[in-house]
Amino acid sequence: MTEQQIKTRITELAQMNDAQWESLCKQCGVCCMLKHSRINGTFYAGVACNHLDLKTRLCDIYSTRLCHHVFCSRVDLSVVLRTGLLPDSCGYIEYIYGPATNQIKPDFNKIIHERDMNATADTIHKKTARGPWNFIIPESLYWRTRAMELRDKYADFGRDIVRRMEKQH
Repeated sequence: MTEQQIKTRITELAQMNDAQWESLCKQCGVCCMLKHSRINGTFYAGVACNHLDLKTRLCDIYSTRLCHHVFCSRVDLSVVLRTGLLPDSCGYIEYIYGPATNQIKPDFNKIIHERDMNATADTIHKKTARGPWNFIIPESLYWRTRAMELRDKYADFGRDIVRRMEKQH
């Protein structure tokens, strides 16, 4: 895609209503997995929020999640453009760039909930401090190359679009 096409798609995202925005979500559940930042990047852990149904990959408290879960945040244009945390196959990233060559589909049979992390860590890593780093998915560092490009190249453009739209309303 050309730079102009990417900017056009970012502008279209900024103008979407809630229903249009939500329709882009592929409900893969990856954004509900814990992340661990290191100097060489951010890794995803094989640990999901307690409210994520691991079978359906839907949030049990979706409509009130922002009020009840301190680590949950709304996925909006600023998250898409500034964090670089969404996988390349995320519906929002694909809306901008087109389909990802690598569709991220973690094996949710191997994903655990936060509440189960300590018990699982005890059986796997008896002498290691507990935390999401015990459950890192090594290949997850490579899940977001296009999201990183958005963060590094288009975050300012996206911020300007949002500011202009806020002034119109």
